[in-house]
Amino acid sequence: MVNVVKQRYGGIVFLEPDQVGLRIIDRQEKRPVTTVESGNLNVGTSMVANYAENMDAIVDNLIGFQRVLKEYQVDEVEFYGALEDLDEVTARYVADQLSVRCGLEVNWLSDNQLIARTLVAIKDQHKRQGIKEGADTFVLLVGLSTSTLAYFKKGVFETSWNIDLGKAKISQLAENLRQTTATPSDIIFDYISSKVEYLVGELGDVENATLIVQGVSVLADAYLERGQFLGEVALDDFDTSYRRITDSTDQYVINHYQVDEQSVGWVLPSFLIISQTLRLLHAKQLYVTGVTPFEGLIAVREGQESQISQMIRTSADNIARRYGVKLAHRAFVTKVTLELFDALAPIHRLDEHYRLLVEIASKVDDIGNFISPQGHYRHSAYILEANPLIGLSDQDNRVIAEVSRYHSSESPDVDEHHYRNMDDEIQLPVAKLAAILRVADSLDDSRQQKISKLELALEGNRLLIYAHASDDLVLEKWAFQRKNKLFTDVYGLQPELIAKGDN
Repeated sequence: MVNVVKQRYGGIVFLEPDQVGLRIIDRQEKRPVTTVESGNLNVGTSMVANYAENMDAIVDNLIGFQRVLKEYQVDEVEFYGALEDLDEVTARYVADQLSVRCGLEVNWLSDNQLIARTLVAIKDQHKRQGIKEGADTFVLLVGLSTSTLAYFKKGVFETSWNIDLGKAKISQLAENLRQTTATPSDIIFDYISSKVEYLVGELGDVENATLIVQGVSVLADAYLERGQFLGEVALDDFDTSYRRITDSTDQYVINHYQVDEQSVGWVLPSFLIISQTLRLLHAKQLYVTGVTPFEGLIAVREGQESQISQMIRTSADNIARRYGVKLAHRAFVTKVTLELFDALAPIHRLDEHYRLLVEIASKVDDIGNFISPQGHYRHSAYILEANPLIGLSDQDNRVIAEVSRYHSSESPDVDEHHYRNMDDEIQLPVAKLAAILRVADSLDDSRQQKISKLELALEGNRLLIYAHASDDLVLEKWAFQRKNKLFTDVYGLQPELIAKGDN
């Protein structure tokens, strides 16, 4: 018998619009060994993700990283890239070029995936440094093209909001404004206000909140000691710095805060976003964090996926509640959907991740009723397309939207536009999950949860569904017969609903 020695060191490479970095990790002690970072990459003017034009610089750095990995005898490397605002087609081109020139296969992560991973890492550091879990905490992630505000109630994730404000995008706006006005900061301040004021009605009465800011390096450099991930910023100190930066030249900021010529344009927008968020929240404490996406990637790698799954479920419950989906119906359909998924595991051969996706779809499939019961499944789909859920990839969010689209009347077939234009790799999973959800939904067509228990049995080409109920199931039987054709087409099984009285 050959003893396989697990390699001590592992490597993570992360590509962002403004930088590419390598971190080598000691797997046994679960700590970073070394971090190597490139110089600044030039962000784009229309889309900040400017990977194609930075390709030579990215490749040169990746080749250098490979030499470092060889020195540490690291064979297993995980390579991630931030999609930011990159479109799918360009992402494929960039990935192919990187594969050809470096032999590395990039795993693109959506903003929503990176946000969830970063929040997990911040929460971990928040706990380690002893900040009271009883406090209501907001986390502001300041990005290049967009920002995110997340709310933790007594340490538990409650909700998040994507804000159309990013430091690079606002910097570009400021540059344009300088052509026509001598004081662009006042206009930018009003612009930022217009992007965050809508949150006032959603935030409710949160008192004595703590705000943690991520993604603002000038604050992190000023308030964090070496190796520290979280530091408090006195509100008066922040206000003084904010007013000084507002009235300063770029050269002063470069000299005083030790930033480069590209990043200097991001300093004032970052402070403006933080200032408006503090005003909006009436926060009593301000912290800055040095947590980067690297910490988020490592945290998930070390088995904290369950925290992200819980964020996804919470976000799905939030959107279902916002659009008026009845809790009892949602709970029933979700329970039955998962029972069917588990019973059919040998047949559908989909993994646990797809189990999570169909669970989420069962929570949100009826949100379109908020717009109109007529064609509600279509409304559900485009609401979900416009409101992607935190923690999920763009493809995962599309699977959920399409499963919701096909959970009622329309069927995923070659004549259906959305199904025909879907990526090949998700066409069959969408059909399999939609077929399960359609059957589950039909069993509560009356919205009265008449069925108290289900027993499932596979006999030949039949799926027997024994439904225990104390009331008649006339409507459910009619809906079941109407909706189960897709199930038969996809699985080759004939579902049969058999009513049994409760004992």
